[in-house]
Amino acid sequence: MIREKNGDITDSKNLGDHDEHGLNTEVRGDVLIVVGDIDLYVAADFRSISEKYVVDHDSAVIDLMGVPFLDSAGLAALLSVARVARSHEHSLRVRATGNPRRVLRITGVDRLVTVED
Repeated sequence: MIREKNGDITDSKNLGDHDEHGLNTEVRGDVLIVVGDIDLYVAADFRSISEKYVVDHDSAVIDLMGVPFLDSAGLAALLSVARVARSHEHSLRVRATGNPRRVLRITGVDRLVTVED
């Protein structure tokens, strides 16, 4: 269930078909916090939620610190989000560590968006 509270988007439902594929998102202030794997099962939902978030925030921050795994579908979704932010002339920063940070570095995406610890 996606709901807006005080202009913020909150998605507190399990977006996957199974618990092991769950993804939770929450907006706190200007930060979109994502928890769970971003893989083929949830990439489209992640993209949709994140694109709406970056359109609504001039200085967007996507916090992936609670994301243990990011696959190619998740990476493609994040690239789409970056394109949307750029097309609206909004900045995008990504907080990441572990596997997601490694994927962003290896693929060169860390040169397209600002990646923070």
